[in-house]
Parts: sequence; structure tokens; C-alpha cells
Amino acid sequence: MDNINWQRMLAFQQELHQFSRTMLIQKQKQFLTSSERELLAWIYLETKECTPLFLSKMSGMKKEAVSRCLKALYEKECIQKIKRVTDERSYVLSLTEKGENELKRDYAIMLQSFYDLYRDMGEEFEELFTLISKANKQMLILSEQKKE
Repeated sequence: MDNINWQRMLAFQQELHQFSRTMLIQKQKQFLTSSERELLAWIYLETKECTPLFLSKMSGMKKEAVSRCLKALYEKECIQKIKRVTDERSYVLSLTEKGENELKRDYAIMLQSFYDLYRDMGEEFEELFTLISKANKQMLILSEQKKE
């Protein structure tokens, strides 16, 4: 695998970019940006305490970008910040009713291309996302190792 040349890797990268662009809906509602919607989805799906640092790590967004998005989401009344009892400087995030409603309103539109692909690919769709999940976990490990 180490012998793959840069042109082949570039082709892989382009395939991934094309897939991502195709799967993301271009006609998005203007109330939420795609980054804000992504963070809302992470907060919605997270079962443990969700912090800005967690969102940065999981989304791959820089901390500054996460902070800007969270500020906008807070101003749009989509999230609430709950101060931790043990450390008043830190807080956890949760969705407000408005935030959950905005996410639910857009989810059918956002996920339509995934549903279409799932219907067309069937079991291969599950395999594709199992591999993507595995790759994401490996990239997170590699990213953490580079920081050390």
C-alpha cells in the first residue's frame, strides 16, 4: 500500500471530494449554515456531555470555527450552555427545543441523497459507511499521535 504514487492518491482524494459534494444538499435553508447544522447534529447524537473541545475533535473543525458556530447557534437560540458544577469556566451544550426543531425540519432534506443511495446500494451502503467510520477513527488516532 505504501507504493501507491501521488497521482493515484490524488485520484482517491478527488473521488472523496466528489462524493462529499454530491451527498451534501446544495439547496440549504438559510437559517442554519452547514457547519452550524453539523454541530447541532453532533450535539443531538452525543449521549455523553458535549463540549466545544469534543465538537472540534469529532467534526475536524478548528476550535475557533467551532466557537464562532456555537456563538451563532446560541444567538439563534438553538443551543444552551450549561455550566459545570465542578468548573464554572467550562460548560456542556444541549439543544433547545428550537434547535431540535430546526434540525428535524432540515433532516429529511439533508438525508434524502443518503436514503436514495441506500435504496440503490443496499448492503454495500452499510459496508461503505462501516469502512468510512473505521477510516475516521484511524485518522483521529493518527491526528492525536502527530500532536504528541
